[in-house]
Amino acid sequence: MSDTLAIDSATVRLFRIPPATAMEDATHVVTRIEFILVELTSGDSKATGLGYTAGVGGTATAALLRDDCLPHLIGRDARDIGAIWQNLRDHLYRTGFGAVTTLALAAIDTALWELNGLADGQPLWQRAGAATPGIPAYASLIDLRPPGTLGEHLATLRAEGYDWFKIKVGLPNLDDDLARLAAAREAIGPDAKLSVDANMGLDLEEAVRRARAFAPFNLAWFEEPLPAEDILGHASLRAQTGIPVAVGESLYTPDEIALYLRAEAVDIVQADIARIGGITPWLRTADLAHAAGLPIAPHYMAEWAVHLLPAIPNGLVLENVLGAGLADVGLAAPGYRIETGRALPPDGAGHGIRFRLTENTAHEIPLGPLLITPERSHK
Repeated sequence: MSDTLAIDSATVRLFRIPPATAMEDATHVVTRIEFILVELTSGDSKATGLGYTAGVGGTATAALLRDDCLPHLIGRDARDIGAIWQNLRDHLYRTGFGAVTTLALAAIDTALWELNGLADGQPLWQRAGAATPGIPAYASLIDLRPPGTLGEHLATLRAEGYDWFKIKVGLPNLDDDLARLAAAREAIGPDAKLSVDANMGLDLEEAVRRARAFAPFNLAWFEEPLPAEDILGHASLRAQTGIPVAVGESLYTPDEIALYLRAEAVDIVQADIARIGGITPWLRTADLAHAAGLPIAPHYMAEWAVHLLPAIPNGLVLENVLGAGLADVGLAAPGYRIETGRALPPDGAGHGIRFRLTENTAHEIPLGPLLITPERSHK
């Protein structure tokens, strides 16, 4: 293990790729996923980190990286992951902290963790503190297919070894939600776990009504029933219905999640590794949840979550978003495998993801040269 790991170069690339299957929930249709990739080099080592969007804001994030973040990395010691994250956070703070800024930080932070793992020959799960790899996974469906075909699809997944599933709810008519839930429960059986996701599409009154109607289906959690900023509404929903509430994918800092914890407004914390700003703040968020006695079940980013969840004492389950993973869209070789409902990382140092960037140039969005002379914004 070398004492220092000087960063020689830092570049960003943007890819805009359609999902492998149609993706739709009660509030959005996702026709493309934007992947923002940061590549760092130190000597002969080259590491790739990633942020992403659900189709909006990728060019802004990539430009922020190109113009205001990456120039400050050259010559820095990649061993100083925490210090670099904090310096860049301070640098970007007055721009507004969240969404675009945290996605930019995540692309850098995941690349830094990778560069260190490669340099030391350590897999990410070991570097993050896990003794052994592996974590339960659930099949996450991003669609609104009718009850009949939904049941057929879930039965197939059940036969593949999954025993935990998530489907979308929040359709205009409650009866349509109930019909899909009935088909799902029949397909997977009474003992399998079933979660639902409303994608922030309800108000408190309707969320309470639906939660009570969903009670016979024995749900593991009700995800994002209300807008993410409605902390008190989520607390009220929990108090009125007792249904486990899952939030976190639309929160962008550990401080925002801490507000939910203090308000007792959440049961399962779903912090997204990219949206929260990378591995460094994600691990901090996991600590906060653990101190509150709550589990972590992160949103998306399964290629990184498969390494990080076994490294924390409160890791619950990995989300396998069917049709939207890096391998599904052709951006990388599989970064994890599912064996009888359990997720396992690839072999080798770092995250083990083998990107296929030269094969996806048709999906690459040109960014152009640096537009400004970078300046530091803090002392």
